[in-house]
Amino acid sequence: MGVEDYFKDKCCLVTGANSGIGYAISEALLEKGAIVFMAGRNVESLESAAKNLDAYSGQIRISLVDVTKQPEVDKAVQDMVAQEGRIDFLFNNAGIGGTMPTVDATIEHWKSIIDVNLWSVIYGINAALPIMRLQGGGHIVNTSSIAGLVPFPYQALYCTTKYAVVGMSESMRYEFAEEGIHFSVTCPSAVVSRIWKKPILGPVHEELETPEDAIPAEEAARIILEGVAEKKGIIVVPEQPGGWIWHEYCNSSEAAEDFLMKMAHERRLEWAKRQKV
Repeated sequence: MGVEDYFKDKCCLVTGANSGIGYAISEALLEKGAIVFMAGRNVESLESAAKNLDAYSGQIRISLVDVTKQPEVDKAVQDMVAQEGRIDFLFNNAGIGGTMPTVDATIEHWKSIIDVNLWSVIYGINAALPIMRLQGGGHIVNTSSIAGLVPFPYQALYCTTKYAVVGMSESMRYEFAEEGIHFSVTCPSAVVSRIWKKPILGPVHEELETPEDAIPAEEAARIILEGVAEKKGIIVVPEQPGGWIWHEYCNSSEAAEDFLMKMAHERRLEWAKRQKV
């Protein structure tokens, strides 16, 4: 089945849909003929995003939900089923970044990032999976990161959540395959999105520069949906150049070891400089 046919007339719930990858996925799904519930916690941002996609207004539904709150996630899924009768795709896409020295991390920092990046995914799966089992099928797509495959220094909090999402997704992929329920996990590297502009966790709350090699969110969405249609388990976005470090790390190469050690050294110097300012 081609990528167009895989999503046509399907009911999809996308969290974090008001910007970045979530918005791009929503737009691409709409172009392929899907019904899309665009979910987020800011009604103004959601309405603005939906307005930008006015050409597909008949296919768009807005779902106001804070993904860190289980009752709201449950309600979003239940409302979708009440309106459309099913949930074919769940894109657990909402997330936040986090780069900081682990020694500076408080328990509140840990709780904040785990609530958004991990518990929200668990809540979504918990709400959608029983319905998909009754339907006899469905596809859950969880957003992790290249930092869910490679242990980048000074991102221990972020890596903890993203590694967990990868492991959970892959385990469930095998567990539910015979029931016709598919799991994919996306692992983006540098993608143009608001994650670079949101305050980061840690003592210094400032915008980050978008990496020069960051690909457009639209390109990320294309790669993701192609991988989902092929029922891939792990979808690295983009495979090159972003995926090279994963392959090198898996092979325990000296190149990966040198790269990560150099990154640790540079980040150590950067944080030391910030603390003196």
